[in-house]
Amino acid sequence: MAAGTLTWCRFKDEASQLLRHSDRIKDGWEWTEVEEDQAGGSFLVKKDVIRQVDERVDARDCVPLEEAEDEDNSDVLGVEYNMEEADTNTVPCELKETEYYRYQYHVLYSTSYSVPVLYFIASRPDGSLASLDEVWSSVPGSFQSRLQDDRWTFLTQQEHPVLGCPMFQLHPCHTATMMQPVMQETHDKDRGSCNYLVSWLSTVGPVVGLNLPLSYAQIGHVT
Repeated sequence: MAAGTLTWCRFKDEASQLLRHSDRIKDGWEWTEVEEDQAGGSFLVKKDVIRQVDERVDARDCVPLEEAEDEDNSDVLGVEYNMEEADTNTVPCELKETEYYRYQYHVLYSTSYSVPVLYFIASRPDGSLASLDEVWSSVPGSFQSRLQDDRWTFLTQQEHPVLGCPMFQLHPCHTATMMQPVMQETHDKDRGSCNYLVSWLSTVGPVVGLNLPLSYAQIGHVT
């Protein structure tokens, strides 16, 4: 295998390790088998990951705080207001009701690139699917600045290779190059080889809100 890639067998071995650890800490990962005997026909799934988005409303849409005092505002956060420091276009107001996206993540094996690939969908509170622009806007600013030039090639909408439904995808074309130095650094006789999937997910997952607990770093590769 080329540097920075992994075999289908290793993908399954490492997925099994990830699943065992997920079961121990109740992290919600599952294994889905659709085409059991075919390379890439089974994959990891994590459902119902909620990402909340708080947005400050425009002054024209604000509910004055004195009017809100008589209402049940248990789900609304009041905004501190200072007349001397306030901008002329702002008024004392509340924040919008907290909005959120519900994510579902699939980790598949790409037989073309011999690397894992992250697919996902994001839905709004009403169940409708979020657009590519909405998904991009939810990417943390630190990643947006680095990925700006490649935003529509790094994050794309593709057909799920097993299920056939449209999903968002983090394109795998640079995965092997990215993972090569990571694997070389961690592969030594004292520590053994790290779990490729965990290292990769820890690197690309946060771009789209998928964060692994630190305890996953304890997983080692099965040889």
